[in-house]
Amino acid sequence: MPKRKPEIILADKPLQKTCLILAALYVLCLLWLEPLIDFFLMQMPLERTDEGIEALNQKKLYVSAITFGVMRSLPILLFLWLGFQIMQAMRLPPKGMRLPITVLLIEGAKARMIGMVMVAVGLLLLFRELSLLVSAQLVV
Repeated sequence: MPKRKPEIILADKPLQKTCLILAALYVLCLLWLEPLIDFFLMQMPLERTDEGIEALNQKKLYVSAITFGVMRSLPILLFLWLGFQIMQAMRLPPKGMRLPITVLLIEGAKARMIGMVMVAVGLLLLFRELSLLVSAQLVV
């Protein structure tokens, strides 16, 4: 049986620009998250003593751990979703899905294995984030 020439799926340029804009907005949101937390925590009444400042610092650590954990989980969930799509379709990229990068078409068991690895890595990272969220404690 003659070997087929590999099929290349080209990148979608408008989607590429959209993904770059979304990545930039995500980074911008991460950069503005701590000043927003500071702003909202400073709206609470504050005792001007050492204990009051220490309590505010503990609240900030707690809120920051949770919000940054949730924000770090968003790309992991997107990666996990893509892995599930690849596993179900047994095709990389899945039919009808446009990707912002040029990829070589992979079908069958090899694509399913790639999807399984993506899901396993995504779950591992997600469980790590969940363990970090659970370990965040409010110290009063």
